[in-house]
Amino acid sequence: MKKILVPIDFSEQSINAFNVAKNIAKKADAEVLLLNVIEPYMPFSEVGYTATEQDYISHLKDTSVSHLKRMAEEDNGIKVSSQVEIGSIFKVIKTYINDQAIDLVVMGTQGASGLEEILIGSNTEKIVRTSACPVLTVRNTADSFEVKALVFATNLRQEQVKAVEILKEFQQFFGAHIHLVYVNTPNAFLSSHEIKEQSDEFVKKANLENFTLHVESDVNEEIGVIHAAENLGVDMIAMGTHQRKGLAHWFAGSIAEDVVNHANRPVLTFGLKN
Repeated sequence: MKKILVPIDFSEQSINAFNVAKNIAKKADAEVLLLNVIEPYMPFSEVGYTATEQDYISHLKDTSVSHLKRMAEEDNGIKVSSQVEIGSIFKVIKTYINDQAIDLVVMGTQGASGLEEILIGSNTEKIVRTSACPVLTVRNTADSFEVKALVFATNLRQEQVKAVEILKEFQQFFGAHIHLVYVNTPNAFLSSHEIKEQSDEFVKKANLENFTLHVESDVNEEIGVIHAAENLGVDMIAMGTHQRKGLAHWFAGSIAEDVVNHANRPVLTFGLKN
């Protein structure tokens, strides 16, 4: 892990993400890249921005550059660089991930619920859905960030064996114990015999070590994962995501994005298609 990207808007949540990223960077001897994206409220016309609009955007950029410079210069024993861009927050972050060969994105999230969650979504949620690298979402303040135990939510299918390879890198990095959690729901119920058969095969193919298997019975996968994390008292939740888009996302949704929105613990996600 060499480059950690932290999209920052100076909110409490993004500052929390920066603090977590610094902890990880110090352990990994990695560089933290702070990225602030200014998304103008006024639409860009064919003739460009007016002089007043340009002055306003320039003022915002100068202010952001000044704030980021102070943050990057803090005596934290790690390398921190910063960049301010103008444009669509989601598009700029996504481009930056690809162009800068980012290894991990650490983002703050406030979560969402109800109609807001369905119609608006968050930039964090969009990045989780599309990122080419793992994304760690953080909600609460963390003076230090250690992962001694984590929940990995799995459906025990072949598609997630590849995801375990990514997970094991983080397990080794943190020295963490994995709580492998299968959520048994009424709509996709499996007998104890079926779960044991599938889990034995999954563990063998994934070559997992230092883990414990748990079966959580709940009304749906999202609630089951969050309950399991609470009951086990883990430091982080890890999940693979299908990164569905368009109508597929609208109708099927994403369990990982739901957990990101509602879990109080940090959530690490990585695309199953990557």
